[in-house]
Amino acid sequence: MLKLFYKLSLLCLILLSATVLYQKHTYAYHTLVQVDPLPHTKTLMGEDKYADANEYLSYFIQFDYVQQIPEAHVLLDEIKAKRESLSYQSGKIAEGISTGTSDELFGQISAIGSDFFLIGDLRDLAIEGEHYYHDEKVDSVLVSLSTIGLVASVSTLFTFGGSSVAKSAVSSLKMGHKSKLIPPWLNSYLVKEAKVVRKEKSLSSIKPLFKSLDTIHHEVGLNHTLKLLSRTSNMKELQGISSLSKRYGKESTTLLDLSKKKLLIHADTFKRYDKSTVKVASTYGENGFVHLLTRGGKHFIKTTKQMKAYAKVGYKGEIWKVFLWLMKHLNDVILISIMSIATLLLLPIRKLFILIHRSRRSQVYHSRQTQLPAYP
Repeated sequence: MLKLFYKLSLLCLILLSATVLYQKHTYAYHTLVQVDPLPHTKTLMGEDKYADANEYLSYFIQFDYVQQIPEAHVLLDEIKAKRESLSYQSGKIAEGISTGTSDELFGQISAIGSDFFLIGDLRDLAIEGEHYYHDEKVDSVLVSLSTIGLVASVSTLFTFGGSSVAKSAVSSLKMGHKSKLIPPWLNSYLVKEAKVVRKEKSLSSIKPLFKSLDTIHHEVGLNHTLKLLSRTSNMKELQGISSLSKRYGKESTTLLDLSKKKLLIHADTFKRYDKSTVKVASTYGENGFVHLLTRGGKHFIKTTKQMKAYAKVGYKGEIWKVFLWLMKHLNDVILISIMSIATLLLLPIRKLFILIHRSRRSQVYHSRQTQLPAYP
């Protein structure tokens, strides 16, 4: 009886190792861990970034696994109450007027309003002029944007609002720069183009930039436009962001961050999949996008459905948790070694030695036969 139990245990060990090895390379379950949005949401709240916290948690609350977390709803209510408070809103409006920056819509409106009516351009030029007078560092990008803004204001006046898109774009860029959301490549581009604008008294050279910004702004709004702009590395990526925003709307920023820009880099590939599939992949973070990219939509959906089914096996899915732990912590060498050793132990060792001994005797016998002299 004990001998039978010993052999069955070895057989189960072989089957378990083989199953783990197969599932590890076929479905890679251990790489697909759903994102817990609560820790990051709390971090954003601690940094007084309630607008970002609301956007982040609101994206994840649409998925069942987050909806089932009571704390997620409590945090959303807390964020909503904070953002609706009079003291918070008045503070953001004052921040927009005084500094030209804000992470809330009402603060951004006040910031852009001051820029749109020349107040902001003159204010910023005066501030930078004072820095120059006192031999302090001058913000060349802000000066460039203010210069372009002045030209845009004059153009708007003489064209009866025909250059309002340009003026709006300049105001948005100024707020993005002060909020440190303008990428380095765009800073260099603006300084270079401001010289052309000042020389030619025309905005024609910078209109392609304004056109892309206007398209993105139309799809996702000001706040998301600046966030998406900060994720770009060149003009080509900005144009790609423009296309991305048309498909995913205001969720573009969150999806782009969760994919670590893979959604932008491999945009043509991800276009082949339904938006719902891409969004499900986002709940697994970067690995979800990699899985979808390398294995395809059907395989990804099949994998996620199997994971949900397996998670119901045993008490609260404990068996599945053990299985995932094995896939994550046991590398291929260990699994193959376990299968090899267990297989050897399953073989009848005594009979194996007898076979080896007989094989050697047979080899000795044949070697002696070949050494005997041949008689006529």
